[in-house]
Amino acid sequence: MEKSKNIIEILDNKYKGYLEDEGKWLYGGFRDVFSEGEANKENLKTPVYLMLPKEIRAYVNKILLEN
Repeated sequence: MEKSKNIIEILDNKYKGYLEDEGKWLYGGFRDVFSEGEANKENLKTPVYLMLPKEIRAYVNKILLEN
């Protein structure tokens, strides 16, 4: 669970500008990309994930593989 929170915090911080501008539809930040707020591949909400820009999707993949 702790790693999950860290991943979501990393994404929220790295893409803060995106969340403030284009990503306002992610009301809860990157927590909304995962079921139950658990940041792992199994909980990835595919339809939401696919709505992210390609650059961000690539970084989400990278960070999930590293953890």
